[in-house]
Amino acid sequence: MKGRWRACRNRSILPERIKPAIAVRVAFAIGPAIVAPAMGAAAGIFNILGPILLMIGLGALVRWRFHLDQTTLARINIYFFVPAFVFDKVVRSDLGWATMGGVVAVTVLQVTTIGMVVWGVGRALRMSRSTTSACAMATMFYNSGNYGLPLAELAYGQRGSAVQTFVLMSLNLLTFTLGVGVALAGGHGERRGMWGVAKAFLKLPFVYMLAAALAARWWIRLDPEHHALPAVLMKTSGYVAAGLVPIALATLGAQLVNRPRRPRWKPVSFVLVMRLLAGPIQMGLLLYGLHALASMAHGSGGMLEATTRALDLWPWPAELLILTAAVPTAVNTLLLTMELGGEADLAADCVFWTTVVSCATISVWLVAIPWGLRLMHG
Repeated sequence: MKGRWRACRNRSILPERIKPAIAVRVAFAIGPAIVAPAMGAAAGIFNILGPILLMIGLGALVRWRFHLDQTTLARINIYFFVPAFVFDKVVRSDLGWATMGGVVAVTVLQVTTIGMVVWGVGRALRMSRSTTSACAMATMFYNSGNYGLPLAELAYGQRGSAVQTFVLMSLNLLTFTLGVGVALAGGHGERRGMWGVAKAFLKLPFVYMLAAALAARWWIRLDPEHHALPAVLMKTSGYVAAGLVPIALATLGAQLVNRPRRPRWKPVSFVLVMRLLAGPIQMGLLLYGLHALASMAHGSGGMLEATTRALDLWPWPAELLILTAAVPTAVNTLLLTMELGGEADLAADCVFWTTVVSCATISVWLVAIPWGLRLMHG
C-alpha cells in the first residue's frame, strides 16, 4: 500500500518538475518570433510619434517659459509655412487628377456622414442644441494641419504629405461652410458673424497657393521636358516647406498650455470615442465600401464606372486617410464656436483632451491599420 502511494505521489510530482523546463524551452523557441515583431512595431511607433510628441512638448515649454504670443505663432503658420508647404507638395506630387478629386470627395463624404451620426445621437440623448453642436463640430473637423500634415510626412514621407494637402484643403473649406451652419445651429451669433467667418476663409493664402500649384502642375505636365518652374521658386518653397512640421507642432503645444482644467466629462467622453475611435473606423468602412462598389461597377462603362474608379482609393491612399482620420479636434472649431456664440468652454475642452488622448490612440492605429490591410490582402 505504501509503495503504491509513493508511486502515485511521484507520478503527480514529476509533471510539476518538468513543467518549468518545458515552459523555458517553449519561451526560447517562440519568444523571438513574438518579441522581434513587437520590438519592431514599437520602434516604428516611437520613430513616428516620438518626434511629434517631443516637438509639441518643446512648444509647450517655450510658451510657458517665455510667454510667446499664440496669435503670432498661428499667423506664421497660416500665412508663411502652410502656403509654401501646399505649393511645394502639390507641384512635386505624382498623384493623378482622379486621385486628387477622389481624396476631396471622400473627405467631404466622411465629414458629412459622421456629422449626421453625431447630431442624431445627440438629439436622441436629449442633449441641448448648443452641446450637440459643439460635439458635432469637435467630431467632424479634425486637425489635418498642425497634427495631420506632420503625421503624414513622418509616417509616409512625400507621398503621404501630398495626399494630406488635399485633405487639409477639403477640411478647411468644409469648416468655413458646413461648419458655420453647424455652429450657428447651436450658437447665438448673428448672420454677420457667418459672413465674417466666410471672409476670413477667403483671406487664407493657402487657398490661392493651392490654385497656383495646380495650375503650375498642369503646365509642367503638358511638356515635362521643356516646362519647369524657376529653381529659385522651387528651392525657396522647399526650404520653407521643410520648416512647417516643427513650427506647426510647436504651435500646437503652445496652444495646449492654456487649456488644463476639469472638463465636462460626459460630452467630452462622447467626443473622444467618436473622434479618435469611431472616426477612423468609419473612414475605413467608407473607403472599403467604395472599393467594393468600384469592383461591382468594373466593366459597366460610362459615368458610373468612371466615378466609382475615382472614388476607389483602396489600399492607397486609404491607409493614410484612415490614419489621419484618427487625429484630434481642430483648433478652428473653437474659433468658430467662440465667433458664433456656442459653448466655447466645451469646444476648448474637446480640442485639449482629444489631443492628449490621441498620443495613445494614434500609437494603436499606427500598428492596427497596416496589420489590418496585410490581413485583408493575404
